[in-house]
Amino acid sequence: MKNARWIKLANDLTKGITTGEFPLHSYLPTEAELCAQYNVSRYTVRLALADLTRMGLIRRWPRLGSKVVSVGFDESYARSFTSVSEIDHLSSTHKREIQLTQECVVDQELAQELECEKYLRFLRFTNIRTHPTDEGKPVVWTAVYVNAAYSKLPELARHNPLVLLSTLIEKEYGERCQEVTQKISAVPLPAEAAISLNATPGSPALRILRHYLGIRRNILEISESYHPGDRYSLTINMQNGRRDVR
Repeated sequence: MKNARWIKLANDLTKGITTGEFPLHSYLPTEAELCAQYNVSRYTVRLALADLTRMGLIRRWPRLGSKVVSVGFDESYARSFTSVSEIDHLSSTHKREIQLTQECVVDQELAQELECEKYLRFLRFTNIRTHPTDEGKPVVWTAVYVNAAYSKLPELARHNPLVLLSTLIEKEYGERCQEVTQKISAVPLPAEAAISLNATPGSPALRILRHYLGIRRNILEISESYHPGDRYSLTINMQNGRRDVR
């Protein structure tokens, strides 16, 4: 896999943060120490640290180092969001377990469900995310649809459970995610999701449909996630900004 060293380092550091090896407000090892420990270049270390910065886990200051500013989750699986990157960060800090993988061609019914064009050829795989502090309790079930050419993605995702799928697509296939659109709906929980979540089919659930778009506005990934109503909450803080006119 391309750039596998920096992804492994990012995974190890993320795991260290979420498990308490690097507590909140502590500092990660220096770039030089990480280079020596992992036998990698400074460039590789900086790629890994940039990924943790993007996910909101650390902040970096010249001459001071990389400080842990978030451990990636809280007890209620509730977060306040101010950007798409923070929403994606929430998913990336709960362990992903890959389930069924299959190829499919989008028919009319699926096109309406996913809000995309018909006849696209996708690779579909499902996964669950588990709570890191509640004995692995499943908190969300997701069906992921990606270009069928991304055949390595399910296996990559299985071996990198804390790395975002959009990051894996970019590093393995060179397709960068430029924009994410998101639609949130209150729906009955589908039977397929209910089985994996140990929940009651038809019970209240939150559905999140996301389209990950590339630089050419091509679809890189579509994800359809279902959260049981008692296992997820979303808080959005908005501030009233005032522009002075002179």
